[in-house]
Amino acid sequence: MSFKILSFILKGVPSNYLILHPTTAEENDLTPGSLVTSSDGKEGFRLLTSSSVPQGLAGISPSKLQESDLNEGNSIALISSGLEGVTQIIKKKMRGEKLNPTEIETFISSLDHGLLTNSHIAAFGAAVEIQGMHGEEITSVARSILNHSKRFTPKGTKIVDKHSIGGIAGNRITPLMIPIIAAGGLTIPKVSTRAITSPAGTVDALEVVMPVDLTFEEASEVLDVTGACMVNGATVGLGSTADKFLSAISQVKIDPKEMMIASILAKKKAAGADFVLIDLPTGKGSKLPSKDAARALAYDFSRVGNNLGQRVECVISPGDKPIGAMIGPALEMTEVLQILENKAGDLSLKRKAVTLAGLIFEAVHQADRGHGRKLASELIESGKALTKFKDIVEAQGGDRSVHSESMEQAPYSHIITAEQGDIVYSLDSYNIGSMARAAGAPQDASAGVILHVDRGDNLKTGDPIVEIRSHSERKISEAEAMMRTAPPVLFEKSVLEHITGISE
Repeated sequence: MSFKILSFILKGVPSNYLILHPTTAEENDLTPGSLVTSSDGKEGFRLLTSSSVPQGLAGISPSKLQESDLNEGNSIALISSGLEGVTQIIKKKMRGEKLNPTEIETFISSLDHGLLTNSHIAAFGAAVEIQGMHGEEITSVARSILNHSKRFTPKGTKIVDKHSIGGIAGNRITPLMIPIIAAGGLTIPKVSTRAITSPAGTVDALEVVMPVDLTFEEASEVLDVTGACMVNGATVGLGSTADKFLSAISQVKIDPKEMMIASILAKKKAAGADFVLIDLPTGKGSKLPSKDAARALAYDFSRVGNNLGQRVECVISPGDKPIGAMIGPALEMTEVLQILENKAGDLSLKRKAVTLAGLIFEAVHQADRGHGRKLASELIESGKALTKFKDIVEAQGGDRSVHSESMEQAPYSHIITAEQGDIVYSLDSYNIGSMARAAGAPQDASAGVILHVDRGDNLKTGDPIVEIRSHSERKISEAEAMMRTAPPVLFEKSVLEHITGISE
């Protein structure tokens, strides 16, 4: 059965729809809600019906047309899509059985071509979350994602990358590390994401100073010109099949680590990286509560990376408090620029960035063992890292005159002070992030919080603790209220609990 293509916008549903007139669907024995595929198997659609589409035509979303080889006015031949094979693959994993490479390729290919419903994807994700995957299966998933991905072909000979599994407020080391590494003579294509639950993702912060929603071709050009790029993975399209999977399972709040490993390493391989450093923040409030959990994940990353022909090293870093004192897109970029400009800036943020950059320099023999951190520090002190940062900003369409004092300031601010003399016991990264979100971050790029204290500080009455910034006085009040309901700063207590015993 063949139909002429009509560009047809339908709001509120995923873009992989194909709409037929009810009579046309009935005449061809096609049921609304079923899955159909193009006769060449390259494109899959969810079939819908509407009398708004003339008989004999097939309405397809403009975004689907743009990302495919289909064009309005041309014809498309359709066949019903049988998914019994995919269903059996999902059931096999539910039973805890090992999937072979062919079965995994079938699932990933069906996902890439839009043949799967969110129910299929969520069921598979839940099965992996519960039953886990062997190393060979994770490798097969990564290879299948690569089979359906675009790939960068950087000009450099030493191509590296870094990744943090996130979850820590203010951990904005990427905009610091990438210019340091590129200024040191390495090539580093960095593809990042927006925030999901945090007050700022890497992309949210970078967007304050330059465009990040670049196409694959635009990002490739920036990479060739500067030896680096810092772009949004959603628009570049590396490992986009993995993004489709992660988007679907996020709706049911599951995140199987095996699929995460495959997704991350497949994207790094697609970016052309031969060496990857993975940062695993660990501690209360992070995604990895214990060193044992982080160590096990590190071995999985290394094993799968080796199978893909990559060198992967991991670092376990402290994740029980924020990295940096400024939380929120514009605030975090301010702190990054302060460090690159050799001004102020949080010491813990700078220390982590130069340490990790140094490890990369040493791993690829750009610096002698034990001298990588010194090289990274010198690249900041000499101004070479700042110049490289501005080169990247300009290449991506931003203003290279950007500096720390040019960041947009929120019109409202409020400083919370100590009500009495006290000692700071700990900082809760999760609650700090929640306070920044309450202030409006990341949607309000200039909103967020500034920490004026660190663990162990001895405060006097009236000393500043947290500064809240926002475009809304109401949101300032909401964030302030969190000092009582979900305090971001905890103070030392002489008594943890008072038990008076049982009375008759």
